[in-house]
Amino acid sequence: MGLKVAAVVPAYNEASTIGPVLAALKAAPAVDEVVVVSDGSTDGTAEVAGRWGARVVSFPQNRGKGAALKAGIDATDAEVLLFIDADLTGFQAGHVERLLAPVLSGQADMTVGIFVGGRLATDLAQRLTPSLSGQRALRRDCLRGLEIPDRVGYGIDLLLSRHAARSGRRVVSVALPGVAQVMKEEKKGLLRGLLWRVRMYWEVVRSACG
Repeated sequence: MGLKVAAVVPAYNEASTIGPVLAALKAAPAVDEVVVVSDGSTDGTAEVAGRWGARVVSFPQNRGKGAALKAGIDATDAEVLLFIDADLTGFQAGHVERLLAPVLSGQADMTVGIFVGGRLATDLAQRLTPSLSGQRALRRDCLRGLEIPDRVGYGIDLLLSRHAARSGRRVVSVALPGVAQVMKEEKKGLLRGLLWRVRMYWEVVRSACG
C-alpha cells in the first residue's frame, strides 16, 4: 500500500478561484484527501469547498496562513502533505503529480513548485524568492521539531524552507508550467490589495528575523 497523501488548501475569501484548484486536486490519482481551511472567509469559500467534496475546517475569524496550514495538517494523518494555494490559475492534475512524484518515489523529502510561463509578474516573483512558494509537497516527518506560531502568517512558506534546510532535508524545485496566481490587487482593488501586500511582506520579514 502506498503512502497516504492529503492536500491542504488554506483559503481566505477565495470562492471565485478555489473551484478549479479543487478540481485539479480531485482529478489527481495520488491525492487521497483534500482539506480546505476556510480562514474566516465570508464569501462562501467553505460552501464551494464542501460541494467539491473537500473536508472543510472553518475559522470564525481570519487567523492567517500559518494558522490555517497548521489546522489542515492537524486535520489529517496522511504521511505526505501537499500544500496548495487557493487562488491559482492554470493549475491541473499534472502539476499535482509533478509536485508529488519526487517525494513519493523517495528522491526528495520536499518539493517546491515554481511558476514558469504563467504570467510575468508571478513568474518573476518566484524566480527572485523561490523559498516563498506556497506550492509544495513534503513528508510529514519534515515537520518534526517545527513550531508553527499563529502569528507567522504568510511567513509560513519561508519558515518551511528554512526548517528543511536546517534539518538537512532533500529539497527539489519543480517547474509548474502555465500556473500563476491572482494578484492581491486584482482580488481586493488597488489600494486594499497594496495594503494586503505590505502586510504579507511584513509577515515574511518578521518570520525571517525570528
